[in-house]
Amino acid sequence: MPSEVRQLLFKSREIIVAITEYFHRRGLNLPIGTASRVTIVEGQPVQASLDIVTDQGETVAVEVNAEMLAASLILYCINRKIPLPADADKRLQRIHEDSVALVVVKRAKA
Repeated sequence: MPSEVRQLLFKSREIIVAITEYFHRRGLNLPIGTASRVTIVEGQPVQASLDIVTDQGETVAVEVNAEMLAASLILYCINRKIPLPADADKRLQRIHEDSVALVVVKRAKA
């Protein structure tokens, strides 16, 4: 039975926007400041660390676990009307230290 595989690649800026939108939508607080960098942590599951430079010039790292990162990227797609099949398997794959892929696998029904 055939399967459809899609891979959506997210670069640093898109991941930062996705995470900040997710935190805002969920009513979760981020430190006040400017999100300056995201690092995709190597290993399984894929996680992220978001660096925020506060108004005082400090850099605060916010850890984003795999579930939150995946939810952030899915919400990013929904907000931009990028179609994602609800019944497909979705997983994250680290591409580089500042980019990640959302891999979507939809299996054909028998």
